Amino acid sequence: MLFFDFLYSLQNIEKTRNFNVFKNYSLDGLSDLFLFLKSKHKIQKPIRISVVGTNGKGSTSHYLASLLSILGYKTGLYTSPHLLTPLERFLIFLDGKPEVPKEEDVESFFKNTILPDLERYQSLSYFEFLTVFTYLYFAKENTEFEIWEAGLGGRLDSTKLVYADHVILTKIGLDHSEILGDTKEKICLEKLGILTDVCRNLVVMDPEDDSLRTLIQNFPKGKTKTQILPLEKKPTYLETNFLFSQAALIHLLPKETSKLSSISFASLEKPRGRMEVLQNSPEIVFDPAHNPDAIATTTREFAKTHPSFSLVLGSLPDKDREGILSQLVGLPLHSLILWEGSGFGAFPELPQGLTSITTKLQAEEDLRPLFRGRFPVLVLGSFRLYGIVAKLIQNTTNM
Repeated sequence: MLFFDFLYSLQNIEKTRNFNVFKNYSLDGLSDLFLFLKSKHKIQKPIRISVVGTNGKGSTSHYLASLLSILGYKTGLYTSPHLLTPLERFLIFLDGKPEVPKEEDVESFFKNTILPDLERYQSLSYFEFLTVFTYLYFAKENTEFEIWEAGLGGRLDSTKLVYADHVILTKIGLDHSEILGDTKEKICLEKLGILTDVCRNLVVMDPEDDSLRTLIQNFPKGKTKTQILPLEKKPTYLETNFLFSQAALIHLLPKETSKLSSISFASLEKPRGRMEVLQNSPEIVFDPAHNPDAIATTTREFAKTHPSFSLVLGSLPDKDREGILSQLVGLPLHSLILWEGSGFGAFPELPQGLTSITTKLQAEEDLRPLFRGRFPVLVLGSFRLYGIVAKLIQNTTNM
């Protein structure tokens, strides 16, 4: 397919982890392209919502799209990264259910819309191109609402150029510190940089941190109104993020309060790849938690219902692996498998108490026995592990 051929030819920072490109990065060139596309394609503006933050962006974006589509709005969801195919990054939600675009439809759209101006896209990165492509694809689909999950930042994120009407800010944590800053306050400022003059509302998940709350309230926002919503913690982070998404939409769409309030967490499909059960016997659960805060939340949540389990953990080279390992001390782990396969980082010295139960692996086949065992397995650390584990489980099941 021309679409995939072109996409895979572009620089993909998600894979290379070469974040040095951001040292002199500017949105100016991409902004000019957006202006050209708006003029050429006469794009009608739906209501757009940007979602930024460190933890909870993906599930919050999913629930926002689900809820809006149940209200009857055709809703587009742009998210990253993907689990198995890039087509998962631009979904259309109808009646609470996401639909992955068909390859033939994407190929046809690429030929008719992108190919005539291909030279304008050749200097873009993988993420930039997908942002622009999705912008045009949603316009073709006549979406009424669009949810745009930001990448790793906000101020310099290409999704900023969709000029969202509303911005949702989820939990702030320490991640991508070499780019965004070495404190939560600095990272928060980078995330808030996604606000533009057209943004009407900033809705914030209570950071439960006085310094962050003060920073958010005092951040210069022009005409943008700020609302910090109390955090209703539930047994699972997914239900917590659902309730936040529901409350955010009630704030933004007060006329829909009754309908929104009637939608229950249990009635919605969970986002794929978030606490997803990949196999039942033994139970294999995947979650992309990849920084210390997210790892702590996810493992402790899992431990409440699993008195003993195995943990498979992989971490990309730019992550805080020392901080991640520190969160595992005291968990009821039967075994800890540290995945150091191709593209993943090597783990540092283990904290006391983990050494005797830990094995480091680099060959995919060496994971297979774990999925035939008696103990539940929690897989964490990176979206890249999803495909590896899913393939091994399928092969194990079919044997």
